[in-house]
Amino acid sequence: MPLRHTPRLLAAILIAALLTAAWSSGLETIELDGYRATFDPDQTFTVTEGDLDCTPFGGPATVRVTETLGRLGEADYLIYQPADWNGELVVWAHGIVEPFFPAGAFWFAVPTDLAADATKPPDHRTFLAPRAAILCHGFAMAASAFERHGIAIAEGMRDTHLLNAIAARHLGAQPEATYLAGSSLGGLVAIGLAERFPHRYVGALVDRGAASSRFLGDSMFHVRVLLDVFLPGLLDAPPFTEHTMTPPELGAFMAELQARVQADPVALQRMASVRLPGSALLDPAGVGVPLLPVDPHAADPTAAFVSLVGSLAQQLGPYLLTIDDMRELGRGGFSFDNRHVVYTGFGWTAEDEADLNARVARFDPDPWALRYVTFHYEPSGELRIPLVSLRGTHDPLISAANERAYARTVERAGANEMLSSWLIERYGHVTTPQEVATALLALVDWVETGVRPTWPTSP
Repeated sequence: MPLRHTPRLLAAILIAALLTAAWSSGLETIELDGYRATFDPDQTFTVTEGDLDCTPFGGPATVRVTETLGRLGEADYLIYQPADWNGELVVWAHGIVEPFFPAGAFWFAVPTDLAADATKPPDHRTFLAPRAAILCHGFAMAASAFERHGIAIAEGMRDTHLLNAIAARHLGAQPEATYLAGSSLGGLVAIGLAERFPHRYVGALVDRGAASSRFLGDSMFHVRVLLDVFLPGLLDAPPFTEHTMTPPELGAFMAELQARVQADPVALQRMASVRLPGSALLDPAGVGVPLLPVDPHAADPTAAFVSLVGSLAQQLGPYLLTIDDMRELGRGGFSFDNRHVVYTGFGWTAEDEADLNARVARFDPDPWALRYVTFHYEPSGELRIPLVSLRGTHDPLISAANERAYARTVERAGANEMLSSWLIERYGHVTTPQEVATALLALVDWVETGVRPTWPTSP
């Protein structure tokens, strides 16, 4: 046989061997809307039962819940079913998880403690807090750990969507209706699935979600390039050349950051007075939002300054924990483009702004990285199902400008009637389980009655 045919022959043999192994082991190929993964129906599922405290949500004192841990493709998943299941399912997408946790697995101990206080969940609160809000109102819940951690929007969309194809095996019946929900990075996952597959879901809930993958990254990147202007030398490598820090390294850096800004508080305050680029266009008053928000309810200047330190830390932390991950997704490049950005500040003179812009490092977007974040995921705004979005007004990690950015995208798509936003007057990247429950029930009522919900505050 000619040598040139050898690679093709070897590839054919390998594919045949893999198919034979999959057939002989009883593996199934789960497919849904172009997504696929292998599934072993004979795997050992971890099934536990426990009582969930539902008193904080106005329901029964306790709800008996069955928890099932399984694996689909390269990701673990959890499915919860309350004893008095209402026949409907919420598919939940979690927030960002640091890449140093084992890939494809949950970052907390499973089985989880169903008896834990739902109002004071532990560090894995981005999963357990919404769990209580969902199950205490009779819904079943399904969630994937995602095949990879870090900026896992593509994997999150696939692994979350495929849960639709196996949920009924554990619930004993096909759900009568399926809702989408997600927090933080998972909120963008929920937006992507809602826009792409409206025939699979009846409604979507977005909790502190990003407006787009690029918008989320650009906020961190602006902070990173401005850091070298206001606090030079804090990071000894140029922007986007750093490598991911380990948790101990990040802890040491944050201690150094704290000491630096305490020694030079004016530098941080000056940095915080810069506007988030483009935010003036997203502000009904045309003023814009600060790059680093301060807690509007801070009792004194010291507390206000502490909130600024927290804002800077919340932007730099995810950047420093995922920089290698972002570099890998972009094949070595980044989508950030500030070539023509004019940085402005609150109370700045024209001379001050000219000096600032002369000192900011400028970056061209990498074409591959730009294509990647556009596809994973730049929302179209073409909503065909109701979507409720909630967040705090002074979120230092995912700015409230994200809410207005997505609202404008939806408006351009002519789908205003399908979006309802709830802005809660608060500092921090946080909502409460009770607020998530309120938003979920409002979404359900909207789906069932056709009446768009109203909120105590509006964007």
